[in-house]
Amino acid sequence: MKRILYVLIIVTLCTLAVVGFLVALSSFRDTTPRPLADETFMIHGQPTTCSMLFGQACDYSLQSEYNRWGNELESFIESSPLGSYATEIGFAASAKLSLQACGLARTAGKTALEFETLARREHPEATSPQLFPFWNRTRQGLCPQP
Repeated sequence: MKRILYVLIIVTLCTLAVVGFLVALSSFRDTTPRPLADETFMIHGQPTTCSMLFGQACDYSLQSEYNRWGNELESFIESSPLGSYATEIGFAASAKLSLQACGLARTAGKTALEFETLARREHPEATSPQLFPFWNRTRQGLCPQP
């Protein structure tokens, strides 16, 4: 009878130790990404951050893309034949679409279809032929695949 009691106590203590360890481990795992630095690049002769360019705080993905490719953004947008839709929506919107295309192109399994879905959240009027140059030219010029 004493042995059974000792075994139960040991099992209970071991269980509590494992549960305590798992709770401590999960508290160390922070699922929210660390904030990214808001890098500054010269755009149209002005030092510009992601939030300045787009007029609002950038989410983690857009900030990451801006930090990675923002240095080449102005020359890419100004020199790439992105079509009349790019002229219509302006520099900032074209830059955002290009950065989003870079982000998706670097994600395994993502295609132009996912890019169109993402782009239409802010540009529901855009047609596939208007969006395709952003997907195609961006992957060739701003963020070419290795």
